[in-house]
Amino acid sequence: MKRILHLIILSSCMITGCICMLASCKNGNSYNNGKKDLDPNKPTVTVTIEPFRYFVEQIAGDDVNVNVMVPAGSSPETYEPTPQQMVDLSQSVFYFKVGQIGFEKTWMKKLQQNAPDMKVIDTSAGIRMLKTQSGNIDPHTWMSIKSADIITSNIAKALMEKYPEKAEEYKKRLRDFRKNKLDKLQNEIDKYQSSIKGEKQKSFVIYHPTLTYFAKENGLQQYAIEEEGREPSITQLKELIQRAKSEGINLIFVQKEFSNRNIQVFINATHSKAVEINPLSYDWEGQMLLITKEIANSGKKIRAIDKKGKSKRNTLD
Repeated sequence: MKRILHLIILSSCMITGCICMLASCKNGNSYNNGKKDLDPNKPTVTVTIEPFRYFVEQIAGDDVNVNVMVPAGSSPETYEPTPQQMVDLSQSVFYFKVGQIGFEKTWMKKLQQNAPDMKVIDTSAGIRMLKTQSGNIDPHTWMSIKSADIITSNIAKALMEKYPEKAEEYKKRLRDFRKNKLDKLQNEIDKYQSSIKGEKQKSFVIYHPTLTYFAKENGLQQYAIEEEGREPSITQLKELIQRAKSEGINLIFVQKEFSNRNIQVFINATHSKAVEINPLSYDWEGQMLLITKEIANSGKKIRAIDKKGKSKRNTLD
């Protein structure tokens, strides 16, 4: 009798466990990089890309759920939201949008129709929009310390207006972010640049023009191979290669989602170092440091070449 009772209890536990596992699978938000379900006891805010989840969490801490529309590894120019994402979006009190990025241009109207009570905050308000060499507005506002300051200020302002009882807490987090993140990052950038003062690399090549704001802020020149999905002609690519040789450029930034034959052609012709970056990474601070360090190291390499009495162009040929 005891054995039968034991088997009944064991069977019940197994059935309960299976039900729990099924429920867990059904409710998992796989689109949000494997994160756990949204906490029903917290308000939810939505952002387009991972760097903005980072910015929101610097100000809001653990006070809110952050719903990311474009998952890591997807392109914000081509991604289409899933039905489950649209359901989760309807729970959002805020949508902190980038400003001019492709996903938002295509989907924002539909997203607002799906969540009429959700307030859309343009985090680029106050940022002077810059154009690329081809005259197109660069939407990658967040790749700049000054822009990041404005973005987080806009996020903090919205949160303080919505939750005045936590206004002082959000003000403090904003101050801490400026002091512990932005100021320290700027000091690191200044240190790298001062180490090659007078001979620092003034230009760099990138496949897709994502560093317009970074370049402007640091007195650099960005040359892009591709723009707005348009590949260069053979003549344009040759002109870029000649420019890189004449200016001593030995660095090209590439992104995993942009793999193209023209990148390898440029590398082979200029003997440039290819450095993979990810402007869509949650690790915004790490990416900014990586970019700065590689540009500084590129300048040091040129200085070392010059000290040997060789011309920049002859060394890169």
